[in-house]
Order: sequence, then C-alpha cells, then structure tokens
Amino acid sequence: MSPVREHYNPVITQLLREHDRLSHDKIAERKTFQRQILFLMNAIKLEEFEQSFN
Repeated sequence: MSPVREHYNPVITQLLREHDRLSHDKIAERKTFQRQILFLMNAIKLEEFEQSFN
C-alpha cells in the first residue's frame, strides 16, 4: 500500500462509519460525507499518479 493510502485510509474508514450511522432520511448530511470521501479518494489517486512520474 502506498504511503498516501496508509495516511488517508483511516480517515476514509472513519468517514464511512459516520456515514453509515446516519439514518437514510438525512440525505444532505450523507451527501456531505460522500463528497468528503470522494475528495480524499481523488486526492489519493492524484498523489499516486504524480508519484508514478518521480
């Protein structure tokens, strides 16, 4: 696992747990968690892509 994944995976896991704890009727709050998770996943991919050229 890349260092950037090791750094962000615990954060993503915690966000997923918090997302799953919310009831399904809290759509706005769930979408906020989803956006944060997607942002972090994109940050991981970008960092790994940049590292592949170094």
